Amino acid sequence: MIIAPILIDIKRQNQEQINIFSGRYFTVEPEKGLNGICDFLITKSPEMLTITAPVITIVEAKKENLNLGLGQCIAEMIAARIFNQK
Repeated sequence: MIIAPILIDIKRQNQEQINIFSGRYFTVEPEKGLNGICDFLITKSPEMLTITAPVITIVEAKKENLNLGLGQCIAEMIAARIFNQK
């Protein structure tokens, strides 16, 4: 719940020209393991039904051990780069 107010403010500051998705399945290249549920996705599209490029992914830090979230973070950064390039 710490990041939600920040994301809402970002959306407000961008005059609703972006959209924020949370807990959505994001499939880019499943054969490479680039599929799964993202903590947060920010898209430039004002439409709330589909995820369109460009996207920014946000991964929540894991309280117990920050290193546990590094793999997820790296995978989401690679997936976002590939998704945005297509």
